[in-house]
Amino acid sequence: MIFEIASSVVMGGILGTTFYYQKGGINDHPKIENIAKNCGLVSKDGKSIRILRKSRKKGYTEYVYQIPQGLSFKEFQAKLDNFQDGLNSKKSLLDFSISDVKEINWKGDLLQQVKNLLEKKTKLRKTVEMEYDGALKILVYNEALTTEFVLDEAALKKYKGWEVPVGLSRKGELKHNFEKRPHMIVAGATGFGKSEFIKLLITVLTSNQPEYARFHLIDLKGGLELGRYKNMKQVMEFGRNPKEAKEILVKIQEDMNEKLDILFEKGFKDVAEAGQKERYFVFVDEAADIADDNSCMEIVTDIARRGRAAGYRLIYATQYPTNETLPSQVRANIGARVCFRLETNAQSRAVLDEGGAEELPEIEGRAIFRRVKNHIVQTPYIERKTIEKVVQPHIIIKPRKDDEENGKKSETAAKGRTNSLIVEEVGLS
Repeated sequence: MIFEIASSVVMGGILGTTFYYQKGGINDHPKIENIAKNCGLVSKDGKSIRILRKSRKKGYTEYVYQIPQGLSFKEFQAKLDNFQDGLNSKKSLLDFSISDVKEINWKGDLLQQVKNLLEKKTKLRKTVEMEYDGALKILVYNEALTTEFVLDEAALKKYKGWEVPVGLSRKGELKHNFEKRPHMIVAGATGFGKSEFIKLLITVLTSNQPEYARFHLIDLKGGLELGRYKNMKQVMEFGRNPKEAKEILVKIQEDMNEKLDILFEKGFKDVAEAGQKERYFVFVDEAADIADDNSCMEIVTDIARRGRAAGYRLIYATQYPTNETLPSQVRANIGARVCFRLETNAQSRAVLDEGGAEELPEIEGRAIFRRVKNHIVQTPYIERKTIEKVVQPHIIIKPRKDDEENGKKSETAAKGRTNSLIVEEVGLS
């Protein structure tokens, strides 16, 4: 009886606190304002940030401020850690929301549920993001970003066309469409998910477009990462070392030139207008191993510059991003970038044109997805058994290279592996 009364009193307090909080009685604005002052983010005439509005949204609260004249968004962004640490002070009243109350089973053990809720709130660590669109936006999230985003075979079916998942952000799932943005840079230090993400892309594209996806796989880790895909009918070339990589890239450039000539002669601007359904994906994993070969890098740059019209999509990956391994001409033609944790600010700038990747938490799969602006995401993970279920139906017995050279290609291996551009008779738009 005493426990029931106590739990009812506590629940009443929580309900009252929650109602007060939802009405705006409790908020992080005073803390944000004090943190800014303590960090010296005040104009020369003593003016500090001025709040314009506060909006409570699902999972986070958005505070919008006017920045005093003479200060910049970068100055606030540089103090992000100060804001995040300051907002996680446990001296203030714990935050409760209506959703917390809705989860309570009123017919169950109320006292235990209260204890669990208080424990959860005590351990809660808020995370902060900043944006700028003429006003400073400080987004305060109630919970940390998930550390798991596992895709099973059923989940793969929701992606269509040339669309692939990139990851879960705090605002929801982000996707990338290779038909709209044809190329992608993937970078990250060893052990943080770069190669797993590449496997994800190949698996999803195979699941989406088994008849029309074509892969040129260059795995400069000796073929150990992408070897499970090499016998798929969709794989046109597989290279394990710089010498084989160069041979593959030369063939790709020759084929690309041929396709572009045909498109020009037929009066089409690209393969989409011509009605070609196949798309050719060139995966280069650990590009640093060919960075000192000028002829290889010239072809890579050429694919990034002209490949879109010919149906080629470049996925260029490295764990050692520098201005040499990621030339400016390659970066200039690749808008989509997925960057896992890196060791230095200089490496981050080589990928994202700004720092940030060196500050990512040491969580496997955590990355920055850059598409116009940066999004912190937890990238998807596909278990090996799921990959095998997708890949196995497409495995074929391929002829040995010396048999191919003697013209003894098997009918099975040849099926669906032509580079020829087939132009449908469609009207020009």
